[in-house]
Amino acid sequence: MWILRLQNEIKRSREIEQNCKYREEHFKTLFDIAPIFIDSFDTSGHCHLWNKECERVFGWSIEELNAHENVFALFHPDPLQQEIMREAFAARKETQYIEMTPMTKNGELIPSRWVNVNLSDNEIIYIGIDMRAQKEAEKNLLDAQHKLQEVNGFLQDRVEKSIKDIYKKEQILLEQARLVQMGEMLSIIAHQWRQPLSVIDMSAFSIQNKIDLGKFNLDEKASQEKFLHFLQNEIKDIHSYTQYLTGTIEDFTNFFKPNKEKESTLLSIPVEKALNILNTMIIKEGIEVTVDIKTNKSINIYTNEVMQVILNIIKNSIDNFTEKSIPDPKINIRIEEDNNKFTLNICDNGGGIDDAILEKIFDPYFSTKDEKNGTGLGLYISKIVIENHSSGLLNVKNIDNGVCFEIILYGER
Repeated sequence: MWILRLQNEIKRSREIEQNCKYREEHFKTLFDIAPIFIDSFDTSGHCHLWNKECERVFGWSIEELNAHENVFALFHPDPLQQEIMREAFAARKETQYIEMTPMTKNGELIPSRWVNVNLSDNEIIYIGIDMRAQKEAEKNLLDAQHKLQEVNGFLQDRVEKSIKDIYKKEQILLEQARLVQMGEMLSIIAHQWRQPLSVIDMSAFSIQNKIDLGKFNLDEKASQEKFLHFLQNEIKDIHSYTQYLTGTIEDFTNFFKPNKEKESTLLSIPVEKALNILNTMIIKEGIEVTVDIKTNKSINIYTNEVMQVILNIIKNSIDNFTEKSIPDPKINIRIEEDNNKFTLNICDNGGGIDDAILEKIFDPYFSTKDEKNGTGLGLYISKIVIENHSSGLLNVKNIDNGVCFEIILYGER
């Protein structure tokens, strides 16, 4: 029994030994072929572990390392780095990651990252990875980012140049539209001035006529008083119409005066100014205009530019009424405000716009008028003024038997 037991123990020992040998060979193979650095040194510089990857990359065999008096100097010529190496292989409790650039046998610096593995006998094994590929990738990424920045800078310059070119073209179109509007305004001025000038001329003629015909005996006190009363009435009329002409000049001067800065005003102000300029045409064409103001809140706008847009829209309605001979023409203007969103609607009963061209009316040089009455710039410029200069919106839609333009402007939030 004893012999049998001994034989079993021997058999078990051999199996354990074979298993251990197998595992040792297995781990030795893994140790040698692993694509990572595995090494171990003591603080005096003696190398205990040095796998094939270390030998392949750094160029030294473990025998060459241990034959060197100061092995740490092979990897780090700097004495300070040598001390860091010695400290790294001293006993430590916590796992730490360090980055180093040890030198190869050929003098190449290898950027690498290392982590310590503490064994039970206080021996420390360091496992490291070669970071050359990662560093090269980072460098390539930085180079690509730099090139991308250059391309972005180039594109930004191109975009800025294109924006400037577009702005210049817009300015040219604005000037063209302004010249067209000047011609239209001069025609309106002629209509507005004709009656006041006629009245002033009639007053001057009446005064001169009374004097020439001797209608008043200036030697008599009663006649003098009657003459003075007559002069006062005539001068009053002349003064009244002169003030009217002065106001007209002021309105048209402001119309063509460019805005340099926004001003705080009621949205009803540019509406009133536009209606004052077009008043003669509105009366002549028998147009009923209603203004419904639902807010008394001020907004910062370029008043003259907004007034030009309103005037252009109303003028288009008036021209449409005339061309189509619309009976009982009406224009309804409504101003509302909700949470600093100002909405100005200008609607008429002029029959509306053909749905096939409704989306094109804001295109440059597109006009629904005949060639002699339309340039196709008015609504295009109006959209630029509202949306590009005033950060608002200009929309249009057909309504029952008419069209409605919607101007949306935003106050400070």
